[in-house]
Amino acid sequence: MRQIRPVASPFPGRSPRKPIALQVRNATLLAALTASSMVYAQDSFRLEEVVVTAQKRAESLQDVPISISALNQSDLDDLNITNFQDYVAQLPSISYNQRRPGQASLFMRGISEGGNSNQSLQGPSVAIYLNEQPVTAIGFNLDVHIYDVERIEVLMGPQGTLYGAASQAGNLRIITNKPDPSAFEAGFDVSAETISGGGDGWMTEGFVNIPLGDSAALRLTGWWDDDGGYIDAVPSTISFPLSGITRGNEGFVKDDFNESEKQGMRAALSVDLSDSWTTTASVMYQSLEADGVWDHDPEGLGEFKVGRFFEDRQEDEWTQFSLTVQGDLGFADLTYAGSYLDRQFDTYSDYSHYSIDGAVEPYYTCYVSYFGPCVDPSIQYSNHSDMKYQTHELRLMSQGERVDWVLGTFYSNQKTAFDSRWSIPPINPGAAVEDDLYFQTDQRREDSEISVFGEFGYRFTDKLKGTIGYRWFDGETTLQGFVGTVFWPNCCFTFSDTRPPDNVDSKFSGDDGTLKLSLAYNFSDDVMMYATFAEGYRPGGTNRAPGVGQTYEPDFLTSYELGVKSTLLDGRWRLNGALYFMEWDDIQIGFFNPDISLLGLVDNVGQAESRGLEIDSTFLVTEKLEVVLSYAYNKAELTEDYFRRPGEAASATDGQDLPFTPDNKYTITARYGFELMGLQSSAQLNYGYTDAMWNDIFIANREKMDSYGLLNASLRVDGDGWHASLFAENLTDKVAELYINSVDIQRLVTVNKPRTIGISFGMSFD
Repeated sequence: MRQIRPVASPFPGRSPRKPIALQVRNATLLAALTASSMVYAQDSFRLEEVVVTAQKRAESLQDVPISISALNQSDLDDLNITNFQDYVAQLPSISYNQRRPGQASLFMRGISEGGNSNQSLQGPSVAIYLNEQPVTAIGFNLDVHIYDVERIEVLMGPQGTLYGAASQAGNLRIITNKPDPSAFEAGFDVSAETISGGGDGWMTEGFVNIPLGDSAALRLTGWWDDDGGYIDAVPSTISFPLSGITRGNEGFVKDDFNESEKQGMRAALSVDLSDSWTTTASVMYQSLEADGVWDHDPEGLGEFKVGRFFEDRQEDEWTQFSLTVQGDLGFADLTYAGSYLDRQFDTYSDYSHYSIDGAVEPYYTCYVSYFGPCVDPSIQYSNHSDMKYQTHELRLMSQGERVDWVLGTFYSNQKTAFDSRWSIPPINPGAAVEDDLYFQTDQRREDSEISVFGEFGYRFTDKLKGTIGYRWFDGETTLQGFVGTVFWPNCCFTFSDTRPPDNVDSKFSGDDGTLKLSLAYNFSDDVMMYATFAEGYRPGGTNRAPGVGQTYEPDFLTSYELGVKSTLLDGRWRLNGALYFMEWDDIQIGFFNPDISLLGLVDNVGQAESRGLEIDSTFLVTEKLEVVLSYAYNKAELTEDYFRRPGEAASATDGQDLPFTPDNKYTITARYGFELMGLQSSAQLNYGYTDAMWNDIFIANREKMDSYGLLNASLRVDGDGWHASLFAENLTDKVAELYINSVDIQRLVTVNKPRTIGISFGMSFD
């Protein structure tokens, strides 16, 4: 078994924040980590060992028979990573769509039916974890500010055994720094940036680690991030065919109107209860306010310009509480991890284009309005959601070398109350309440699951190890509430003080299991090959209306993977790779078919396959030059036709690419260390390329988004307890099509930030 050795930074002037996790039996191991990726050993230099906890225990990355990408604190700092879009750009096996901060769907290894932001429909295929808690949400994944973070781990392929629901295609884990009782440390960073043709932004961050005697510590972290805008809301008009009404957008015109402000804090207290027991309690809070949209209308109005007719804004506020208790029972380590997330978010969007081709004018603003001529059918969409998410996990982990095992049980309960409203201001004059509301989805969704899991590993020889894992799960989803027009069912709501009665009350329950088999063979201390069979799943659910069945079943992913982990050239070159083939059965697809229902529904239809290659290479060319290459090739295709309407042409066809699955995606980073006026310094170039990909699974809606490449650069200088940086993002000022969408019933393109130049300064204190 490879051992982790203490390491030292190659840049003596650089004093990074040190990630030290208080874990029983592993404290010494994790304390060996530093933020730098290069170390000196007498007259030679080599790569630092990277420690991950992908298998619920601290291990060297090179010893884990899973395809893993890890961004440690040094990577996050050097790449100027602060949010979701920043880090997914550096992870080739991940693709995504995101219209606004905090509104994203994540895909991995091509397993994508397109995702959705409708909280009544199917869930995601990739799980996001914040420390020990899954924080996955349909279309609204947490956009956690990345600061004082130990590392981000990405586990590619099904992780159904150890992580369960939604880890169907992979798992992304954000792991924060823990309190350290061994020493006081503190630091702060401030930065400012300016966007080409746009606004300005600034950010301030800070942390302090306070020992409380020899056996306890308190760590406090805070941040305030104010991002400038670059999309202009320009004068525009919209005309409605039946009434002939033309509306302007006076009052909704503003330059650089897509601004956002994020602020938050984290507090963690760790206490060694005895030589064998440790507990850590933490609370994390973040609020996000965003105005505008991150889309433009390049064909109709020009680059970075859009026309809007109602308010566009978002508020997202959440608090997470967590408690971890770890102890040594002598024969095994016991861990309890419990978390509770309380989140509220509100979204407002212009939805006026729906009235151009829809039924709003003939049935609501012209025909149903008996009080005079047609009224303006422009629509304001709003959504208020309240999420409560609790998880509890209890696991036992062996301490042996030849035989290792983990046994555990997991419980989760996620309650989401969401009220989506489509409002037309003049539609119901004189109504006692809700005088502008014409359609509403006011529902309560509850997803709960209990599972039992385990993995057993046996070392047959010093070189060969086998692992078998299984997870049994029993899940339940309920959906209750009202959905429909306010005139349904008997035109009683127009002048009523009450909403129509609930018309949704459905339930799904079911149990099943997932299996994992793995063999790993060490050809030497530095080269390991593994073969893995693994299954992943998404839980089943329930529909809002009959037509395709009141419920839909879990869909399953079966993966076959062959990988290699190697450390070559006396520790200077880490080269890892994986080949995989995956079969996706009974795919959950959300769809709309007015012949069945006027509501979106989910059905288990279709089969797909995904095959690909991943390469992760880090090479110390010289003592001063490091080159990192991450590459993913993926081909994900449907393997049978999908018919949304029987008797008509296929809505999606055998052989077509799945949406949001670029064939090629890679990043390459070169970092060079040198002295500048006697100060340790470094220069870095980072280039990321994403291949062309489709934006939808259905032929009628599909468009191919262009490929793009983005270049970033930075220069950093380290002094005695301080550091300063000059950075440039999107240096070539590339305009990238991140997401061609019609979410607001208008073709818009989510676009990246133009060239951005910034400076930062920070200090650290021991």
